[in-house]
Amino acid sequence: MELNDTFVSAVQKTIQEYIDSVGISKVASRTLEKLEYKHKALLDDFYSKFKPYFKINKDIKNEVQSLKKKKIEKGASKAEKIEFNNQQLAELVGIANKFEILPDLKSIHQLLLRDVQRIKNWTIYEQWIDWALEFGDGSYLATHIAKLTHSSSKGSSIDFRYFETCKKYSRKYLTTKHELESLDAAYPDNKYSSITQLYNIEVEGCFIGDLLREDGRRYLCHLTDDLELLNVWNDSFSKKIKDENKKSYFLSKQVYFPIANDDYHLLLPLISSSLAHELHLEHKKRWDEPFKTAFEQKSNKKYSDQVVATYPNKASLHVTGSNHSNSSSLNGKRGGRILLMAALPPQWNAKLPSYSEYQSIFTRSLAYELWDEISELSRYLLLLKNKELSVSEPKRNAAVLAKLSAINDQFFNFIDSINNSESGIGWSLTSKLDIEYQILFEPWRVDDAALSLKKNNDWLNKISQDFGRWLNQQLNKDKQLKLTPIQAALWADCFFLDLKEFFAIKEVEL
Repeated sequence: MELNDTFVSAVQKTIQEYIDSVGISKVASRTLEKLEYKHKALLDDFYSKFKPYFKINKDIKNEVQSLKKKKIEKGASKAEKIEFNNQQLAELVGIANKFEILPDLKSIHQLLLRDVQRIKNWTIYEQWIDWALEFGDGSYLATHIAKLTHSSSKGSSIDFRYFETCKKYSRKYLTTKHELESLDAAYPDNKYSSITQLYNIEVEGCFIGDLLREDGRRYLCHLTDDLELLNVWNDSFSKKIKDENKKSYFLSKQVYFPIANDDYHLLLPLISSSLAHELHLEHKKRWDEPFKTAFEQKSNKKYSDQVVATYPNKASLHVTGSNHSNSSSLNGKRGGRILLMAALPPQWNAKLPSYSEYQSIFTRSLAYELWDEISELSRYLLLLKNKELSVSEPKRNAAVLAKLSAINDQFFNFIDSINNSESGIGWSLTSKLDIEYQILFEPWRVDDAALSLKKNNDWLNKISQDFGRWLNQQLNKDKQLKLTPIQAALWADCFFLDLKEFFAIKEVEL
C-alpha cells in the first residue's frame, strides 16, 4: 500500500500509545535496572584491575578489600543501589589516585556518569525503545516457532512471509504455506514478550514489526530529537527483526534426508504456530454462538439452519509445561496445546460392478454387500434349531421378520448404489437383464415394455420368488440349517411386501 502521511501518522500514534500503555513507572524501573547493571559491571571491572597490585602493596590490598566488604542494607531500592555502587566507584578512583596507579579509572568513571546522565534525560519513549533493542535479540514476528519443538530451544524461529521473499534464500524449501490471519511472535523469554506485542499490532493491514523492519526512521522520528539515536534505532530494529543469522540448536529436531550421489539434505522441522492457531480457532467455534446452539439441536435431533462442521478423532499435543507463553504468544492463547487431526488412511470402497453386462442381479457382489445381515439371520436360525425352538412363537417370529427386513433394506440400498454408479438414465434399456430387473433398477421408465409390465404385480412376484430362492441358498451354506423350499417361500413373501413398498415410494418420487 502507498505509505502516505496519514498512514505514517496513524502508525506513529499507535506506537506512542502502546508505550504509554506500558506505564511510566514500569519503563522507569527498567531504566533503573539498566543503570544498576552498568554500575555493577564497571565496579566488578574496577576490582579486577586492582588485583595485580595486591602482591606489590599490602596497603592497596587492605583498602580495596575493606571497601569491598561494605554492603548496602537489605531491601534497598534500585536507586539506592545505584548510588551505593557509584560511591564505591568514586572511592576506588580515590585509592588509585592515592597510590598513583591506574590513571585511566577516573576518565572511565566520568564516561559512565555522562552516559548515566544522558539516559536520565531520555523521555519515556527513548527509554522503552532502548530497553527493547537491548533485550530484543530473538524477538520478532514468526510463523514457525522453534520453542514449540522444545521450550528451552534457542534455535531460530521463521517468519515464512519474509523467508519466502528474501533474495538471500533463492533455493526452494519445503514449508507449510497458507494465507494466515494469525501471526505468532518469537522471543527468548516471556518477560520480553511486550517487545513483540508491539510488532504484532496491525495498522490498516500492516504489522508494525514489518514497518520497523523496513524503515524505522519514518515511524520513530517523532519520539526523539537525537538524529544519531534515531539512526541507531533504525539499524537495530532492521537487524533484530530480520534475524538473518538463522541457527539451529541441539534441542531442535533434525532429519538427514538422502538424495543422489550419497549426498543428503538436512531438514529442520519447525511447527507452524500460525497454522496450528488457525486450526485452534476453527475447533473453538464449537463453543461459540450460534454453533453451540446448532450442535445442541443436532444432539436433540432437531433442525438448525446453521451449517456446522465436525472433526472426529481429534487429539491434542501438550508442548509446554505450566507457563505456556514462555514458548510463544499464540501458544499461551492455546493453553500450550496443539490440536491434531486424525491422520487415517483413505477408506477405499471397491468399485461397484456394472450390471449392464450381467444377466442376473444375484451375483457375488450382492452376496458380499448383504453378508453381515444374512449372517445375523443364519446365526439366529441355527440357535433356534440347536435349542429345538419353534420359529412360530410370536417373539421369535418377530425377531426373524426383523432380520429379514434388515436384509431387504440392504438389498434396496444396493440397488440404489448400482443405479447411481451407472452412466446415465436409461442404461437398463441396453442391458442383458430380464425386463423385470430392468424396471427394478429404473422404475421411472415409460417405454411400452415397461408400462406393459407394470400393469400388474406379476413382475414383483417373479423378483420376490427369485430372491427367496437365492436367500435360501445363501443360508444353506451353513450345512447345519438344511432349509427347504418352504422357507424360501416365506422369504419371498416377506420380500414381496418390502419390494412393493420400495417401488411405490420410487413412483411417488418421479
